[in-house]
Formats: sequence, structure tokens, C-alpha cells
Amino acid sequence: MPQLFFSKCENGQKDQAQKILGRLNEEATSHYVAPYALALVQTALGDKDRAIEELEHAYQEHETNYFFAIKVDPMLDDLRGDPRFDALVQKVIGATK
Repeated sequence: MPQLFFSKCENGQKDQAQKILGRLNEEATSHYVAPYALALVQTALGDKDRAIEELEHAYQEHETNYFFAIKVDPMLDDLRGDPRFDALVQKVIGATK
């Protein structure tokens, strides 16, 4: 699903992406939605702060199923260079050693 968001955002369809995000958040009230996926969506929408918050929350709650790719996931490229994201990556990598 995050690829759909990136596609819509890259094509200037942020309104549609926001609507989909609303539906995803609604679904998250009754079904599990991985915080990593929400972070990818927030990154696609350009909300870096919210994306990092989602990733940090996932790390704190040990919901790290998708974190194996955090260092190389191209959908997170916009977060690289942010000290909060870089510190989180270091925590994740350190935890897997």
C-alpha cells in the first residue's frame, strides 16, 4: 500500500492520498496496521515528523517486524539525514547485532 501513496503523491494527487490515509487510520481502530507502514505513508505525504514518531513508537513497542529494511528502504530516503531518524537506525542496527 505505501507504493500507492508514493505514486499518488508523486503525481500530485495528495488529496486522494490523504483520503486513503484517513481510511487506513479508520481501519487501524479495528485491525492491526503496522506502524512501519504508517511511517511510509507519512513519509510519502511529506510529514517527516509524524513518520519518525510512528517509527519511534514501533521501536518502543517492539513492533519491529519490518525494521530489517530501515537502513536501505528507498521509501524512507526523505528521512535520512534527520538526526532523529539516523539515531533510530543506529538503535535498530545495534539491537540486531
